[in-house]
Amino acid sequence: MSSRCGTDENRLSLSDVIMPYVYIRSFLIYDYYIDHLEESLNEYLHLYCPQAFKHIIYNENSPMDGRIAQCEDKEDRKVFSRQSRMNESISKYVDNNAFIEELFPYGGIPSDRSPLIFVHQIDLKDGSILSFGCHHHFSDGHGFSLLGQRFSEWYKEKKVSSFDHDRSKLRHIAASSSIKFGHQEMSLVEPLYRSLNFFPTKTVIKRYKKQDLFDKFQILSSNERISVSDVLVGWFTQRISRIRGISSQSTVKVGMAMNGRAFLPNLDENYFGNCSFYLCFSFSMSDLNSLSVKQLSERVNIEKRKYLTSEYIQSALAFIDQHHRTSTIQLGWDPSGGIDLSFTNWSKFPLYQCDFGHGRGKSFQIAPIQSDGLILMLPTPETDEIELHVTLKDEHAQALLNELP
Repeated sequence: MSSRCGTDENRLSLSDVIMPYVYIRSFLIYDYYIDHLEESLNEYLHLYCPQAFKHIIYNENSPMDGRIAQCEDKEDRKVFSRQSRMNESISKYVDNNAFIEELFPYGGIPSDRSPLIFVHQIDLKDGSILSFGCHHHFSDGHGFSLLGQRFSEWYKEKKVSSFDHDRSKLRHIAASSSIKFGHQEMSLVEPLYRSLNFFPTKTVIKRYKKQDLFDKFQILSSNERISVSDVLVGWFTQRISRIRGISSQSTVKVGMAMNGRAFLPNLDENYFGNCSFYLCFSFSMSDLNSLSVKQLSERVNIEKRKYLTSEYIQSALAFIDQHHRTSTIQLGWDPSGGIDLSFTNWSKFPLYQCDFGHGRGKSFQIAPIQSDGLILMLPTPETDEIELHVTLKDEHAQALLNELP
């Protein structure tokens, strides 16, 4: 890839800035020491992800004309840091989110001087913690998790990686596409939720296995169309909406992030920029009250498949391309403080495949996001299990906790 600043390849892509301006922050806990990580990480990034040492320059009048550029001081951004806590054990942090925030060298919001990617190693008396983050205008969860997996493979075996850093590809696809659908997942109207999120939230964490869920809701294991995520979306949309006391005349919107790499021409899993798009569908509260979880799961699957097509994703790119110059594109549902829900599914990401020589991580956790109505699906060390993180207002979270098995 060319390193010239201002070229089309270095401009932020059409899907970069529709992502929130935050760090994606998470960490892995290992029950062994990881040696010589800094020099290996820097070498790896210089070879396969040199943009990590650059920074983003935004055009105040047109954010989508931002670009990834060399730092003015000509020095590499420091992506790696390290500290020692030899009086502490990994047991303090496994399955305990009370101390998560202190594990990160940066807060949730990137600054003009903070790196696009960071890795912070904490050495404990019986292991290591790797906390890491990625500027969400730089890449999405898929890109960043794949970077971590491939770096761990290269760290052990010097296995060659390849990433596609050409952000101009999404613009080229958009230029040859047209808007063929109504895109309710996006809106040009300023949302109301920004003025509503002034209340404490709590995150409920639960783990579920596919067979247990299918048995609970009488779904046949042979029904391959229905996924675990379909069941969880249907079940928790119903459960949370009832706890919130939403009137039967209301409509609840469900927003879901999805990976567009499989649906766009000339792109594959190696594309490192943002390729996340959103789906949005609705449930009447009367249906949420009357339908079974099995019926809701089937409806989620049907609705989801309407949007998981190349034609729809290309139409979404065309929508963004047409409107981003004159409008700020918002989400089409209230992601915080309203009656809607947001689901993000990381359960298939290779987060537990990051092995630095003596085994995979013992625990993966994500920094809490204080957003009422956000549900994250995360992997666990067991391949048939999903860990669910549900963030709600305190009183609703407690009610949910009391109801769940």
